[in-house]
Amino acid sequence: MSKKNNNKKNGKVAAKPVSRAVTAVRNTAIPKKARSTQSVVAAKAAPTYEQIALKAYFISISPECGSEADNWLRAERELRGL
Repeated sequence: MSKKNNNKKNGKVAAKPVSRAVTAVRNTAIPKKARSTQSVVAAKAAPTYEQIALKAYFISISPECGSEADNWLRAERELRGL
């Protein structure tokens, strides 16, 4: 007798192989579009005058301080993430 027949006699059923889902492969040299960095920067709220002034103050009391204008511009740059 074959093995299948023995399994049926014992009440066991042979397991069927599981079919695998096939996913499409992207076969193109054109890369997917990346998110624009300008839209991310534009969505970020601009810092307020008070936030810039406070940051410029802390820069001015640090050892790496510069002139008032340099501190202000550095504070703006840091707060905007540029």
